Amino acid sequence: MFNVFARGMFCAALLVGGAQAADKAAEPAAAAPVTVYDTALGAGWDNWSWAKAELSVELSGSPRKPIRVEAAGWQALYLHHAPFDTQGLKKIQFLIQGSAPNGEVRLFLLSDGKPNGEGKIVKLSNTGWTKVETPLVTLASGDKPIDGIWLQNASADPLPKFYVTDIRID
Repeated sequence: MFNVFARGMFCAALLVGGAQAADKAAEPAAAAPVTVYDTALGAGWDNWSWAKAELSVELSGSPRKPIRVEAAGWQALYLHHAPFDTQGLKKIQFLIQGSAPNGEVRLFLLSDGKPNGEGKIVKLSNTGWTKVETPLVTLASGDKPIDGIWLQNASADPLPKFYVTDIRID
């Protein structure tokens, strides 16, 4: 009788332990950050810009090698990637700097090559690098596949050159 009881307890322990392991396996793993651009394009990213965009620009006295963008009216820096899921990722962040005050670009994330939502206006400053952090849900791109990023001139007028670097999706 003791053996039957001990075997029953052992089986119950296996079932409980297996259920706990299954619960842990069901928890989604944290998504790895996606490097879009640091001093060069990240793996799988391509420059599909229709604005003039020069990658890995040398800046005197700076370790940064940003993208320099010269955008006529409505033109954009367009960085493209094969579609990937943003599940587990929460925000996009980057550094941006204008060469003249008061410029504006609109940040979009794309799915199937089309902008998601209305995007977000980003003000350009010529007084140094500005860190921009935007939740993916703000860009209508939370937990869905994306395949590109636009930083688009937000007006019909030419925009003085601006620089972008350290683009990541976390």
